[in-house]
Amino acid sequence: MLIAGSGDSLLLLKNEFPHLTFFTLAGYSPVYSRTQSMIWKMASQIPKFAGVIRTEHQQIETLIEDHEIDFLISDNRYGCWSSKIPSVFITHQLNILMPKSLKWAERLIGLINKRLIGKFSACWIPDYADRKYSLSGKLSEHDDAFKHVSFIGPLSRFYHVNNGEHKYDLVCVFSGPEPQRNIFAEKVSVQLRSSGLRYFIVRGVYSATRSSGENEVEFLNSEGLQTVISQTSLVLARSGYSTIMDLAVSGKKGILVPTPGQTEQEYLADRWKRKGVFYSVPQDDFNLQAVLEESKSYTGFTNDRRPAMELLSNALDKLFNGQIKVERQTMGIFS
Repeated sequence: MLIAGSGDSLLLLKNEFPHLTFFTLAGYSPVYSRTQSMIWKMASQIPKFAGVIRTEHQQIETLIEDHEIDFLISDNRYGCWSSKIPSVFITHQLNILMPKSLKWAERLIGLINKRLIGKFSACWIPDYADRKYSLSGKLSEHDDAFKHVSFIGPLSRFYHVNNGEHKYDLVCVFSGPEPQRNIFAEKVSVQLRSSGLRYFIVRGVYSATRSSGENEVEFLNSEGLQTVISQTSLVLARSGYSTIMDLAVSGKKGILVPTPGQTEQEYLADRWKRKGVFYSVPQDDFNLQAVLEESKSYTGFTNDRRPAMELLSNALDKLFNGQIKVERQTMGIFS
């Protein structure tokens, strides 16, 4: 098995799987703003992203020839497909949500997204097909024209632990792009230090290794984070989809604070708040005492949404056994 990637995510994978072989791909390296709308900031970088997609596609084709690769699995990297071997795209986001001011562009953006995904032989969605248990909601909805989609169940590095005694009242896991990650981390940390709570903070800075104190670290690997999460009943985190899957699998209650301007996170936070599952609040309105009190009436996931391993196993069997063929999908006006 070979792994290719870029940036901190590649460093993290090297740390988790040191026995595997790694290659570096072109990095998207998005630049985020402290105040500007995230959508507009991302839109201004579209030419750069398009160039990266072309470059990573060329790099992938070279890797296939040099190392006789049999198939590809891409985690949201649009250029990691090939016309020579089966390639799979993993995403929960077939539909990209736009802010109110750009709702008129949502359908076009969705068609472009599906056209890019259509270059792959298959698309795997880490969720349940049954809308009753869906974690991603309308983000993964699609019509019958998009035929190469399979649901493989939620994916998480965590597992469910039932323990009555908890070491911490609250575990905070900060993640996401700068500068908003650090803005949020500092806002919460100041309030925690005078709260009297038993808490643990993971600041989410992989490139840093220093410890900020007995109950505050920059980064934890999967094993360390699983241990800390198992020692609390309540987690404070961003409302990214990976966090939703982790909370579903671990069975923990959560308080969700979406990254400002990130429409996907805002949708997921609002979706689960309306369902009475997780309390959520905008970053600017965060007040520790208030959110802790409000969160008491939210249930967390009460249904069994742990990984349906047979769904993933079936998808992998089809890939390994040659049932996923090299074919491109055609999407409406892009046929």
